[in-house]
Amino acid sequence: MKEWIRAAAAGVMLAGASAASAQVTQEVYGQVGTEGVGIGYGHVLGSMLNARAEFNGFALSHNFSSGGLTYSGTLDLAHAGLYLDFFPLPRIVPFRLTAGVVIGGDSLNLTAQPQSGTYTINGHTYSSQGTQITAKASYPTLRPYVGIGLGHSPIATRGWGLFFDAGVAYGQPQLDFSAPSGIVAEAGQANLNAEEQQLANTVDRYRFYPIVKIGATYRF
Repeated sequence: MKEWIRAAAAGVMLAGASAASAQVTQEVYGQVGTEGVGIGYGHVLGSMLNARAEFNGFALSHNFSSGGLTYSGTLDLAHAGLYLDFFPLPRIVPFRLTAGVVIGGDSLNLTAQPQSGTYTINGHTYSSQGTQITAKASYPTLRPYVGIGLGHSPIATRGWGLFFDAGVAYGQPQLDFSAPSGIVAEAGQANLNAEEQQLANTVDRYRFYPIVKIGATYRF
């Protein structure tokens, strides 16, 4: 009888441990990186798969030149992300391949800065007339993402952990270029079109947006 009791007790303990382990399928996390500051939620789908959802955002100001104009720019990022993680060897190393989509209307707002009250447009100098040339580069609402990383392991135990991500989101930004009517009349539409094209070529370099981030997780 005692052997049966001991066996039953051992079975209950083992079942309880297995159930507790099976319940460790969710995590929350915080991160910082080239997307700014973010928070996320992850759910284990199997011994080699995770699904994650997160939100990131920040604003960054930066000046740069394109064509004959110098621009004051503000990059506004506020987007969500949906990702699927695949772990080839989760019991050996928490390395993963990640694919997903970035969701949001990120944009770069630009204002051309006059130099001594003038603009240089397509190689010619014109008075700014106290007005401003502006532009806005808008990313597509949906951008595919691929990357690699460490952490978010589907077999991680309850408690705290760390992770690292490196990848790229792709989306060609669309440019909206605007000049006041007085400058259009003085410089001519052809010159402004040439300036717009040079800016479009500059902005197009950022269709591949690098994403690098580190953070901490809590598994429960």
